[in-house]
Amino acid sequence: MKLKFSLLGLIFLLLTFMACPGMAAPPPAGKFFLVGLGPAGPEHTTLKALETIKKADLVLCHPELAVPFQTYLQGKEVFDPWKELWVNPEKKNLKPEERRELLAEKEKQRDEFIKQMKVRLSQGQNIALLTGGDPTVYSRTFWLMKGLDDDAVEIIPGLGAITASMAALKRASTGAKARFVLQTAARSFLGKTDPDDLARNLSKYNGTLVFYMGLKEIDNLLNTLKKYNPGDLPVAIVYYAGYPDKEKVVKGTLDTILAKITPEQEKWWGMIVVGRCLAGPGFEMNE
Repeated sequence: MKLKFSLLGLIFLLLTFMACPGMAAPPPAGKFFLVGLGPAGPEHTTLKALETIKKADLVLCHPELAVPFQTYLQGKEVFDPWKELWVNPEKKNLKPEERRELLAEKEKQRDEFIKQMKVRLSQGQNIALLTGGDPTVYSRTFWLMKGLDDDAVEIIPGLGAITASMAALKRASTGAKARFVLQTAARSFLGKTDPDDLARNLSKYNGTLVFYMGLKEIDNLLNTLKKYNPGDLPVAIVYYAGYPDKEKVVKGTLDTILAKITPEQEKWWGMIVVGRCLAGPGFEMNE
């Protein structure tokens, strides 16, 4: 009898707990999605990326990136986190101490922003941070997401600039029996202590070099490569890779490419591809 009343009492307490709004279980945590949109617009965006935008309660997006996706952002809460949080110290001509102070202030603001995002995630909201291209290559979004646990984050892959560039060139980056494919930025390739180290060492092997953000340094980059490679090594520049109305390809060699791109006005949106893959077979049966 005593056991019976104890069980009845336990059931009563459980029912009371479930019925009390103030004691309801918290909602399942939301997810923070880093969404790669690919280049240009929705035509290169995956279905999963568009579905992620659809289910997001908050979309974080630069205004320029939002323009071609207006159809998918209708009725959404959209916020630009970069306007207040991001700054390029290189454009400010700051003294070293001023630079450190500016970066420290921006990191403090970023940390406060992430705290706000964590509150929304704890309330069960899904957040989508949109970025162009491949979100895992040279993406400032990783700076913004610092402080979020990996378990709270899901990355939706996007078509990258290297893939769009090789498609425009109608070549395989691994073609001509390339032993490696290197993706890097010109500033990273040209080391500070020994600017020639990678060019010198990699010239020993047949490979494909793909440079992001290299147009402003292309003279220095090509001159460095020419020290260790033959002048007939193929080079191509793909401007606005993946943009159907802007994409342009210029082909040449280490000896000729600079003269061929002299008329071009664009100094940022261009991928530089160097290697025998541009002229050789894409794949051999015995590979």
